Amino acid sequence: MIIKGSRYSESTETRNGVTNLIATNTEFTSSSYYTVISDQGETFQSLANRYLNNPSMYWKLADVNKSLGYPDVIPMGSVIRIPLK
Repeated sequence: MIIKGSRYSESTETRNGVTNLIATNTEFTSSSYYTVISDQGETFQSLANRYLNNPSMYWKLADVNKSLGYPDVIPMGSVIRIPLK
């Protein structure tokens, strides 16, 4: 079962004539976003909670801010893109 809003989508895979449902990892992209400057101690989860109203959507922020990698804590003063959709 794929949870709605997760980074996974459902697809099928056929091997040796047998078709199975599989979860496929999808990368989030957005053509519209705004930027914020990170404060001390912020994480992708805390920013997702504040701006997307859901801390489990942290992966969307990580996907559109690849230059930061995935730090435990985002360096203070970093420019963070927040997707609008």
